[in-house]
Amino acid sequence: MEDELIINEELPEEEGVDHEDIVLTEDETPHSPAEIQPKRYTVSECIELIGYGRYHWKVVATMGMMSAADSAEIWIIGLISLNLKCEWDISPAQKAAVPGLVFLCMSIGSWLSGVLADIYGRRKIMLIVYYMFTLAATASAFAWSYPVFLILRGVAGFCIGANYGVSICYSAEMVPITKRAFNLLMLDLLWCAGGVYICFCAIFVMPYQWGWRYLILLAALPCLVTIPLLHICDESVRFLAVRGRLGEAKEICDKIAAQNSTDKVAGEIFCSTAKNSSKPFNADMFKQPFLRRTLLLMVCFSASVWVFYAFMYLLPDMMADGYCHLSEWFQVTHRNSEGCLIYTTTEYIFLIVVNLLYLPGYVISPITAEYWGRRPTLWYSFWGGLATSIMLLICIHPVVIYINLFLVINFYGISVATLWLYVPENYPTYLRSSATGAHNGFSKVGAAFGTFLTEYLDSVKISHSITVLVVVLIISSVATIFLQIETKGKSLIDGKDSPSVPPNSNDIPLSEYEPKTENQVNSIDVNQTAHHI
Repeated sequence: MEDELIINEELPEEEGVDHEDIVLTEDETPHSPAEIQPKRYTVSECIELIGYGRYHWKVVATMGMMSAADSAEIWIIGLISLNLKCEWDISPAQKAAVPGLVFLCMSIGSWLSGVLADIYGRRKIMLIVYYMFTLAATASAFAWSYPVFLILRGVAGFCIGANYGVSICYSAEMVPITKRAFNLLMLDLLWCAGGVYICFCAIFVMPYQWGWRYLILLAALPCLVTIPLLHICDESVRFLAVRGRLGEAKEICDKIAAQNSTDKVAGEIFCSTAKNSSKPFNADMFKQPFLRRTLLLMVCFSASVWVFYAFMYLLPDMMADGYCHLSEWFQVTHRNSEGCLIYTTTEYIFLIVVNLLYLPGYVISPITAEYWGRRPTLWYSFWGGLATSIMLLICIHPVVIYINLFLVINFYGISVATLWLYVPENYPTYLRSSATGAHNGFSKVGAAFGTFLTEYLDSVKISHSITVLVVVLIISSVATIFLQIETKGKSLIDGKDSPSVPPNSNDIPLSEYEPKTENQVNSIDVNQTAHHI
């Protein structure tokens, strides 16, 4: 046959060996050096090949418990505010200083932890911060004075801000493309569960003396559960790859495959975008090609969080004030034996209902973001929220006001949840945690200012608060029009200097890490190796 190669060389005589002509077909021809090179995969390809399984449920459980703990600690400030006023006879300004300081410290913590997580790793920062969080939150239950309580809650707020942004990045970096929205849905549901949990606990412990101290201890329980879960989680494989620690990244990928009962990726991990320096790169988000998206996302994120938290304060005030003839459901009139106003079971149930009002938005957000895309979801949530907010200024009928309140709350629940999904996808791995932390921190400044302004304007006239919110929403809704990048179905990027990014490109193509088939990867590697040979 023409395709056969016949070798008839004379071989040295060896006893017991029957020499025959050696016939090699074309399938058995000797491999060239290019063909015996080990297979090479990007981290994105490894994650896609391994798939989603038991290991990722562990990640969901850990990040979800962190989300529930953060939610409980945020809600608790409002739940115990009347008790603090009675306990230490604090002024209205001192009462308002507690949530204000918490939001301010959340902003600082979010920014700082984001930078540190891009330098030292996601897991390490989450562990350190969570130990601080648990100690500060628990210690505040034993505070003997208002200044001590304020300091401890400020430290707890710092840790809440530091945790959430890093945990969102970690969750996004460890799962396949199609599961990022699902993971965020789980975190949102557990966030809602944290608020319901602490309001439910308040029904049973707050009637007792020192009840607010017991409630703080109950709020710290999710923290105690989260710490051991964090210890069994691994470092982000994307962070390790970008830092040049490819061996460690491969070990974790093999561990994930083993726990998911799937085949290990047979080959090496490579990353051409390594940033081995310990220098922070957070300033890159304010440079090209990231500057435009950074500014637009800051406007959208800040406005969305502003409205999200403002309505937590505005809704009870609207009920209590009888705005547009709403039933005066939320009236705090009960006093304890010391003559101080306190919440009763009715008020706590109302707060549980308020918490659950956000639930449909949390569920709808990842579904529409995965089906329609991130940008269309942001468009309809912002513009829909704007339209329904304007309707709140028109007192047509109490039923219409109730419907619009429900819609506004859910539109901005959708927008906040979608932005938590969208923001980390807009930045490369070496910058992702810093950028997400900066956006979260900036949004908490908006939340602090927004809640303070809402509380002040509510005391003057409810419609003034709504008017300010409408103005903020007009600006942010217009900003969503100029968002250019769609990240649906795209793998996370690692850096501008990746091989597929054209020189002097003005933006990073979010398809740079589209998962390739195994044959494509091998073909690319063989050609590259052959070229060098």
